[in-house]
Amino acid sequence: MYSLPKSEILRGKTSLDKLFSDGQRMNEYPFRVFYQIKPSAEGIPALRFGIVVPKRVSKLAHERNRIKRIVREAYRLNRNDYSSALAGSGKQADFFLVYTGKIKPVGAKIHDKIIIILQRLTQDHDSAAE
Repeated sequence: MYSLPKSEILRGKTSLDKLFSDGQRMNEYPFRVFYQIKPSAEGIPALRFGIVVPKRVSKLAHERNRIKRIVREAYRLNRNDYSSALAGSGKQADFFLVYTGKIKPVGAKIHDKIIIILQRLTQDHDSAAE
């Protein structure tokens, strides 16, 4: 229930290129979110997720990895409601987070931002369905 299977990780050059070129974007500090909502495809999960922390945020790899770990954990704990709403409507969403903050994150603040991002994606999904 709370695991993050490999099939839900957004990977592949073609998937990412299509997301960045054709998808929509929004900003929710400290993230820039690229997302695309499309009809569901066979064998692909309703929700796929990716994250990157650029080297300009922190030159130290262990700090970038810590940020990614915190974000993945917050996403993993909060994705179920949005994922079930997408699956019920026959849609699929790919979204990619780019961490743009200049400070080291606190877990609780990142957790709150992920909830806000998923709520905004839900609102965009609902408005796209109408």
